[in-house]
Amino acid sequence: AIQNCNDANEFPFAKVAQAAARWQPQLVLHVGDYHYRESECPAGNAACAGSPWGYGWDAWQADFFQPAQSLLAAAPWVMVRGNHESCGRAGQGWWRWLDPRPLVAGRDCNLAKDDVRGDYSEPYAVPLGGEAQLLVFDSSAMPEAVPAKSAPEFATYSAQFRTLERLSNQSTYNFAASHHPLLGLYVEKQPDGQLKYYPGNATMQAVFGQYNALLVPPRVQSWMAGHEHTWQQLSFSSGHPSHFIAGTGGSAIGASGYTAQLPPGVTPAPGAMVASYADAPGFGFMTMERAGPDRWHVTFRDQDGKVMRTCEMENRNSRCQP
Repeated sequence: AIQNCNDANEFPFAKVAQAAARWQPQLVLHVGDYHYRESECPAGNAACAGSPWGYGWDAWQADFFQPAQSLLAAAPWVMVRGNHESCGRAGQGWWRWLDPRPLVAGRDCNLAKDDVRGDYSEPYAVPLGGEAQLLVFDSSAMPEAVPAKSAPEFATYSAQFRTLERLSNQSTYNFAASHHPLLGLYVEKQPDGQLKYYPGNATMQAVFGQYNALLVPPRVQSWMAGHEHTWQQLSFSSGHPSHFIAGTGGSAIGASGYTAQLPPGVTPAPGAMVASYADAPGFGFMTMERAGPDRWHVTFRDQDGKVMRTCEMENRNSRCQP
């Protein structure tokens, strides 16, 4: 599928960024997938005619840096790595332009033989003040199918969970952020119009579940993700952390039920009992405002900044207005 990137209403990343900049944030969190223009526009397709493509600066500029310029100038950013930025795709640009660490030979996605290093990076913490911090987890190379426990990636992500836990002990309130949803749902519209729900990333759940039945370190109260092209909120009576998906910045939108209630039996992970759920259709962005030591106002806004959903989060629990 080719998105109409020549139409600002069908590829509205610039509009979303401008609306978010007008909101005057103190910090911007992007949950991954910055680069999409991987393939040449088919001949005769007006939707993408003249667009640069590939992994060079011109495609990066058209896809991300130019439309994001107003928001890049508005506040500091924390950038989570997406699967589009893995070494087999736009990883070279990731390591040169977006990752906060120094560029290191062998971890730069230049040579395929080094991808076992370049596809992974250690979690890190960003202090937010007031005993809160953001934990950043690189899931760019996370497979959908669970690898064998003897596989290198299983060992790598196991070690990184332990790093997350160590970092989380530095603060009393922790957000964690990855590209792939840990406790979110993928929603697919069937030919008959019905919605089918799929659980969160199985590999993350298998690796993290070794250490904690709730899938997160004890001091992680909420998890932010992208990957799915929708906005979504889930809270659980089983003690799992609140989970938000914010994948509505500009790439083609996926299916949304726009409902406050899931069908019976739907859950993102074994043992996760959903207490509240919300989603919203269309392009937009999510805002969070602190209301107390462990309380936050969460709002989903459309591409013009109009409020679409309002939620309250306290400790591990969140709930949105119908």
